Amino acid sequence: MNGTMKFALGALGATCLAWGTHAASGAGYIDGIESDAKAALKSGGYEGVNLEMEREPSLKRIAILSGVDDPVKRMEIKKALMASDANLLDVRWADEGAPAEDTPAVADADATTGASAEQVADCQGDIDAFMEGKTINFESGSAYLAPASVEIVDGLAEKLASCTGMSVAVSGHTDATGSAEVNQTLSQARADAVSAALSERGVGAARITATGYGSSQPLIADDGANAANRRIEFTLAAGQ
Repeated sequence: MNGTMKFALGALGATCLAWGTHAASGAGYIDGIESDAKAALKSGGYEGVNLEMEREPSLKRIAILSGVDDPVKRMEIKKALMASDANLLDVRWADEGAPAEDTPAVADADATTGASAEQVADCQGDIDAFMEGKTINFESGSAYLAPASVEIVDGLAEKLASCTGMSVAVSGHTDATGSAEVNQTLSQARADAVSAALSERGVGAARITATGYGSSQPLIADDGANAANRRIEFTLAAGQ
């Protein structure tokens, strides 16, 4: 995300908080969120994105987007808007429909059913086996998923769908080239991008945590540019 977009979304968050001091819901409040969100998208250079707040059957503070087909760009825009305002409950693309976690039966299972240690071990084994020989790659120096990696995330989401009653920790790691600060920021952005992609594919957002570790946990020590150290790891645990 460029600096202009960060600034615009930061302003959006502040404005929406101001609206929230006047009302927790209502048409005027929703209108304010919609207006500021559209302005932020425009300022960020997302001219082709259409945004409308969901208004029926009730004012749910859900933004509905359209006008973009690229899945990576969709993920970037959705994540940016969700991060901009804690009062925005959800951001969806018009052709996605409600995510799986909105279904009460699915949400209840994820939130209240604690998997056994044996179930966690079985699912962890399935995830590890699926990822063996695979690497989630990104465009150089960015958090944009490479096209081939989108298919890997698709498969991961399918695997995780059967791992009910479990949380998943997404860990981002970089090699040791560049500064520690840049590596930390990049690893967090990449972990966040994978988490958002899994959420878009029906893995409940409440089940996922994303943490960037920069270059602090290398698989191959004393080798600054080793590709093996640039990785995303997944760790399952019982409960949400």
